[in-house]
Amino acid sequence: MSDEGKNAPLPRMSKEEATTRAEEYASRMAEAAGVSLREGDAETYFYDCVGKNDEVAGDGRFSLYHAVHADLPKEEHTAAVRKLRADFKEKGYEVTGYREYEDDYRTATVSATIPDDRFTVDVSSSGPSRKPSKTLLFGVRTPCLLPPGATQETQ
Repeated sequence: MSDEGKNAPLPRMSKEEATTRAEEYASRMAEAAGVSLREGDAETYFYDCVGKNDEVAGDGRFSLYHAVHADLPKEEHTAAVRKLRADFKEKGYEVTGYREYEDDYRTATVSATIPDDRFTVDVSSSGPSRKPSKTLLFGVRTPCLLPPGATQETQ
């Protein structure tokens, strides 16, 4: 009987290293899209890794979500997201989602997984509810990570 890898070793990374890597991915995406990220806008959140049955290990494992916006007229969102989709494919990322919208509020979204570290990246139109979007939201998520030096608990 297999535990389906639930006790497989987790990737190790400090919160500082994960944050730096997320910031770098966001910057690279913005550059590929031809936009500038808003200064002072980035937010980084850390979460406990929660198991299938809502269990939380006490070994310090965490996941991260990093978000930052770029100002861009709604009419230019789809072109920027198309550039990113092409860039993701060129870099060997696994594009996991892509959609273009035809409404006044959202225009396009793309998401991908980076094979080297299993981080996920996504970009989508963003803005106040039911108002035309004037920004792109760049998001970066990590897989469940274990801090260096921590002893991984088994489930």
